[in-house]
Formats: sequence, C-alpha cells, structure tokens
Amino acid sequence: MIQPDLPCFTAKRSVQTSEIDDLDHVNNVVYVQWAAEVAREHWITVGTEDMINEFGWVMLKHCIEYKKQAVLGDEILLKTQVGRATNVRYERYIEIYNATTMDLLAKTISDWCAIDKTGKPVKISQEIRDLFETS
Repeated sequence: MIQPDLPCFTAKRSVQTSEIDDLDHVNNVVYVQWAAEVAREHWITVGTEDMINEFGWVMLKHCIEYKKQAVLGDEILLKTQVGRATNVRYERYIEIYNATTMDLLAKTISDWCAIDKTGKPVKISQEIRDLFETS
C-alpha cells in the first residue's frame, strides 16, 4: 500500500480505444501494462543517464486487486513508490485511480529485479536506494 508520508511518483494518462475489451471497459491486462509503464517512467525520472544505460528492471512477481472499471475516455492517475529492497529486488506499490472521481480502480504490489544488459541480476547499490528514498 502506498504510504502517504513517503515519496510517491505520479503519472496521468487517458484510456485509449485499443485498451477497451469486448465488455466495454479497460481490459485487465492493460492495468499490468500501465503498472510496468509507470514503474519505467519512475526509473527514468530518478535514474542517472549512466544508470539507465547500464541496467533496467524486470517484473518478477505481480499481484493486482481490481476495484472498479475504467472506460474509454477516462483520465487515469497512477501512483507508485518502492517498498523494501533486498540485494537485487525492490518491492513496488502502484495504485490506479480515476483522476476525475479519485475512485481507486486497482492496486498492485510487485517485485522487480535489477538486471544488466545481458539479463544478469545486478546488486542494488546504496546510490539507487538513495534515489528512490527521495523521489
């Protein structure tokens, strides 16, 4: 769960036609895509150019709880922050809201692993921990 007293990264987007399923709401898979996108945006915002070029992140485990549906044209607010870290993993929380009503649409918790360009896990440095603690 996102902690209000800790740094939180936010992003906004609008629901697109391609994200709507045959039930006329956002397909559940899209929420996972949004989670991956906001995590990447967060990393690109806080990471240095060298860090971003040196390694990336992969989602290892993802648990999502759907609360309400989103439909075509809805404005979406995504919030994310990191949780506990191990040597190579970070816990990440994401909450997805209807930006107009502030209804919670979905919330997630996932584990992310830092990897180098060959796909090998990379130890999370203190420098990276410091970046996430202040952003």
